[in-house]
Amino acid sequence: MSSTLYRKYRPATFSEVIGQKHVVQTLQNSIKSGRIGQAYLFAGPRGTGKTSIARIFAKTINCATNLETKFPSGNKSEPCLKCDSCKNILDNRSLDIIEIDAASHTGVDNIRELRETVQLPPSALKYKVYIIDEVHMLSGGAFNALLKTLEEPPAHVIFILATTEVHKIPETILSRVQRFDFTRLTVEEIIKRLEEIAKFEKVKVDREALEIIAVNSEGGMRNAESLLGQIIALEDKKITTKEVEFLLGTISEKELVDFVDAIIENNISEAFSRIGALRESGIDFKNFGKSLLNYLRQMLVLKINPELGKKLSYELTKERLEKINKQISSIEISEILDLINTLQENIEKFKNSPIPQLYLEVSLAKITCRRPTSTNTAVPKVRPSEKKNNTFSAKKQKMAPLQKSEGSTFGNSGEDFDLVFSRWPDIIESLKSYNHSLSSVLKMSQPMLIEGKYLILRTKYSFYNDKITDTQNRLTIEKAIDKITGVDLKVKAMTEKEFSSQYPDFKEKKSLLQEAVDIFGGKIVKE
Repeated sequence: MSSTLYRKYRPATFSEVIGQKHVVQTLQNSIKSGRIGQAYLFAGPRGTGKTSIARIFAKTINCATNLETKFPSGNKSEPCLKCDSCKNILDNRSLDIIEIDAASHTGVDNIRELRETVQLPPSALKYKVYIIDEVHMLSGGAFNALLKTLEEPPAHVIFILATTEVHKIPETILSRVQRFDFTRLTVEEIIKRLEEIAKFEKVKVDREALEIIAVNSEGGMRNAESLLGQIIALEDKKITTKEVEFLLGTISEKELVDFVDAIIENNISEAFSRIGALRESGIDFKNFGKSLLNYLRQMLVLKINPELGKKLSYELTKERLEKINKQISSIEISEILDLINTLQENIEKFKNSPIPQLYLEVSLAKITCRRPTSTNTAVPKVRPSEKKNNTFSAKKQKMAPLQKSEGSTFGNSGEDFDLVFSRWPDIIESLKSYNHSLSSVLKMSQPMLIEGKYLILRTKYSFYNDKITDTQNRLTIEKAIDKITGVDLKVKAMTEKEFSSQYPDFKEKKSLLQEAVDIFGGKIVKE
């Protein structure tokens, strides 16, 4: 049913094509002006209209009605669909329109055979058109053989090469074709077309159901029509959102948004409850994981640059765009990255688990360990007004507090530095479950001073510097400092050599324990 539906509503004229306006307009202009090339390359994702437009182009340039009006002076850029030429091409009966699937004809012998037939004149049409689909699948020898034909093609032959992987096409071929890049269709374009098809089929479909189909089609009209065909095959004259969700193994937009809201609000208990409800409804957790990852990716892109929402039109509805724009105001880039990394890591780790929702539950548990929630007992964030009365941890004695030398212009917030310094072991410990290697690096690094808004860390090796300076790691450390101490700082790492060079007069103050050893003699057995 899906393939029948796709063929049934395949565009027959340029005006029926959904999207690809830049391609259609350029081809129509070339037809009107009579400047028809002999080799074209249509490149783009699957199901975006490459072979459909190739066929329409072949019909138009061979349309008897156009030719009878002394084409191209007739200035016609659409096939009439009534002449024998158009009808034969529509019914796949024309011997002069040759479609070749390069995926199954990859060898040099296949192209050599093509070279021999190319020399023969058209049997009935003005032009003989070769449409080679998935041309990137040709072997090296086959490409070389095709190149010879493209270099000096007969005047009556036109080649249209189609590919989903243009990077695999040799430069020698690319230099001899007119290239057209096809883009994914927007969600709105797909929904509009699906509504038309549903109307023709006399089937009512909920708008939200069509949105789910459009998003799952990933910008391909053929994919969307195939999915709709599967659903219409149920012979249900009223297709609901629930039916589509069940058939595709997805959840509604609202449920996905609410689930992400629960995570952003640190309401992990609510998120776990929703997982249980999803399990009872028979959801496909693999599909849910894919949908969730994609949603988080969209959040990341829009958080980095809201203007990029226009570039995501093939996968975003207006409603989702509005909801994500509201959500990203309550979450940082580092938190989104943490969610994506944790989810992806556990999807891979538990992909063979007999418990399909385990990857999701473990991911949420890990996030709970790293972030305070509405129900857990994570270390509270210290507010600025509380800093003055903060009681320093006994661990403060384990690390030597530092003091600035006289006349220096080092940091002017000794209180903030003391707080960060005293909680440094806690900061390191909080990172252990998230990134053990980063936690280990911080153990080998020492807070030295606060200068302006920067916390200066001294490291022994440049390798540690690089690890701390990595954007994601740096943001993670800064967030941990803020959560544990309430002090908002940027982290800057320096090697011992760099620090000594920049702060030559800096003096370290000994810890109380070390001072006692110096006074009374002896040695430290264990701190």
